[in-house]
Amino acid sequence: MSHSNPRRRRWTRRFANRLAILFGPVLFRLLASSWRVTVVNQELLNQHHAGESAPVFAFWHQQIPAAIGSHRGYPVRVMVSKNRDGQMIADLAQRLGYKTIRGSSSRGALRALREMLKVAKGSEAIGFTPDGPRGPLHSVAPGVVYVAAISGRVLITVGFAASSAWRAKSWDRMLVPKPFARLVIAYDASLGVLNPAASREGAEQVEALKGVKESLDLAEAKAKEALRNL
Repeated sequence: MSHSNPRRRRWTRRFANRLAILFGPVLFRLLASSWRVTVVNQELLNQHHAGESAPVFAFWHQQIPAAIGSHRGYPVRVMVSKNRDGQMIADLAQRLGYKTIRGSSSRGALRALREMLKVAKGSEAIGFTPDGPRGPLHSVAPGVVYVAAISGRVLITVGFAASSAWRAKSWDRMLVPKPFARLVIAYDASLGVLNPAASREGAEQVEALKGVKESLDLAEAKAKEALRNL
């Protein structure tokens, strides 16, 4: 029995993951369609919709469900980590119509960044979670700055606020808006196009990393303020 229990747990976990992959996208699509969405600074998204001006997006790891649930149909390629949780997120995102690039600051980083730069030559936007996949919470790894600076694309940060949501007990306190929740999305493009020097280690990169953090916090603050005023 002592040997069968671990096997049974592995089988149960695999079966649960397979059910999540098969039925998760349908249930999640229904959930996301119930959200009452308000957008702050929609003009920033319209201005940089596609083509050479398509942006590099940055949003916190805990906001992945809100992001992929509210931007379906938008031409964006998202970086997703190679760990087990990342595989589930990638499967869900792909079933919802997104294209993904697998990699993170700890696994496959260089290859993923090179693929991001190839994507940047086309018309798709690029999405990053700067604090993923392992944190610390609301930290900014240099990958997003590197790609934005080298590609010459405008960097747009995205903040989310929900009137009601479930929160996971994971390191990122992942947030999933509940059915019929009010969801506010706020964009901030105050960083504009980064100086190419920010792609290299040094004072320019340190300043850019600080700027991304401040812009992300500002976008989230705008979303929360707009939610309070609804």
